[in-house]
Amino acid sequence: MRFLHTISLILLSTSLLAQTFVARINKRQLSLGENFQLVFELQGDGSRFTPPPLADFMLLSGPNKASNMQWVNGSFSSSVSYSYVLRAVGIGDFTIGSASIQVDGKELTTDPITITVGQAQARTAPSNPQRNQRNPATQNAQGGNEEELSDEISANIFMKLFVNKKDVFVGEQLLATYKLYLNVNVLDYDFNNLVFNGFYAEDLKLDGNANVTTEVINGRQFQVHTLKQTLLTPQKSGTLEIPSLESEMVIRVRQDRRSRSLFDQVFGNYKNAKINISSNPEKVNVKTLPRTDQPGDFTGAVGNFTLKVNTDHNEVSINEAINVTIEVSGNGNLELISPPTVEFPSDFESYDPKVKNNVSPSASGSRGSKSYEYVIIPRFAGEYALKPISFSYFDPEANTYKRLTADPIKLRIDQAEGQSVSGSAYVASKKEDVQIIGKDIRYIHTDDPALKRSEERFCTSTLFYILLVLPFAGMGAAIFGVSFYRAQQNDTTSLKSKRAKGLAKKHLAQARKLVTGEDAAFYEAISSALFGYISDKLAIPRNALNRERIEEELRTRAVTDPVQSNLKKALDECEMVRFAPGVVRGKQEMLDASANIIEALEDEL
Repeated sequence: MRFLHTISLILLSTSLLAQTFVARINKRQLSLGENFQLVFELQGDGSRFTPPPLADFMLLSGPNKASNMQWVNGSFSSSVSYSYVLRAVGIGDFTIGSASIQVDGKELTTDPITITVGQAQARTAPSNPQRNQRNPATQNAQGGNEEELSDEISANIFMKLFVNKKDVFVGEQLLATYKLYLNVNVLDYDFNNLVFNGFYAEDLKLDGNANVTTEVINGRQFQVHTLKQTLLTPQKSGTLEIPSLESEMVIRVRQDRRSRSLFDQVFGNYKNAKINISSNPEKVNVKTLPRTDQPGDFTGAVGNFTLKVNTDHNEVSINEAINVTIEVSGNGNLELISPPTVEFPSDFESYDPKVKNNVSPSASGSRGSKSYEYVIIPRFAGEYALKPISFSYFDPEANTYKRLTADPIKLRIDQAEGQSVSGSAYVASKKEDVQIIGKDIRYIHTDDPALKRSEERFCTSTLFYILLVLPFAGMGAAIFGVSFYRAQQNDTTSLKSKRAKGLAKKHLAQARKLVTGEDAAFYEAISSALFGYISDKLAIPRNALNRERIEEELRTRAVTDPVQSNLKKALDECEMVRFAPGVVRGKQEMLDASANIIEALEDEL
């Protein structure tokens, strides 16, 4: 019985431990414009996480979900956390409310957190920036001469940011590498989350062992650890800043004070010091792509590419499907390119392409291929030639635009067996096919025929007037039918246009429910809201709607440039989120921006 009681207590304590849900913040005293990190952590597993309102702050990143599972001495534990990077935008005391999460049918909440934001203080530039940078960290050390400890830290541990290019074009990729130089023992560390504003970012996978080297600097040997490598693709022109990497570390440092301990005298006297270090930021000059000689079908591809077009069949029967695959491969911003313009014959039914990505980021840029697979179905027999498919890109090394054009594709569509050929001449049966069955061949009648008087003319008969009026009646019915059909179509189009805003709001409401869920589902709902609204508002079928068509229609309808630019940015970010979650705007900001875009289009269309 005592054993069972002990087991019950252990299980109860484990259950209570698994249900711990807390909120943490890295700073409670902030300056205006300063960034901070907010983390909600659950020991165990839960669902339906609901964050508190964060309208008092600027959302830079989040929610970023992370899970952790461990087996230690046969004991299993797990945890999940939701982190945000926020910026203080107002002065005063602010309270971050409680977050909630469901665990085994029960709702757990965190305690509110209060922070204070003060006015930013002007700082004078230090004569030795790196040395001054580490002085605040040394205040956490216990004992010893602070100035001497600062000198030792500055000389023994620091971080640097390297970029392989500082002058690039929009869409041209560059590599940012963060390295840590040290010859002291690091006991613990933590890094900040980087936000690359103006860039599409992809982190490279690092091999911990392969990324540790040694370097001799000013006669001293350092271990060099590559902490982070990020492949960056600039999305706008101008001077863009790559942020510095910040770290809070606990290191082991030697104390020079005399010790009474024989052990300390023999092996040295050390203590732990908590420090904050950061790398240098870097600025990159991003140039606008040349306007001169820019091809009409250019969609933003930058790099070096090849084009291949093929079909699975070149000869099929009517109503049999043909797969047309367009593959763009090479080195460059493959993740962000749009499909080449394709025009299929009007006698073919076509469907939206299936997109396949086989792209791998590397230190030399993204490499691989991106393919678009179209399914087309011929509805009439004959021989057809698909228009040559072309793809244009900008080669930054040659500083010029290049165009790739695939060879024309010829298709032969045969009549399916057993189907009649539309419009073909009628061929009479052969004489051999005619047979006499029963009394199919009639003889001349010998009885009295029914004769009419000559004065009974056909032109004065009732049948004559019926036949005379019939064509006009048929024409009127046809005109009425066409008018009725057009009216119905106009009513349907008008109804869709009027209901466009309401339907878009339903999609945005669905997206609002997904704010705390997976990024892909949320941004897919945003994309559906924007594309669905434009399709209904402009009466363009969804299968005929693409980015070029949208831009052309909005220009034709004189929609202002800021509204077009905001729409393009939102659609780009929805596309980008599949490849770089967390790089684009936060979910709440994207939700508000999409609603504003729809309202602006509603006013101008």
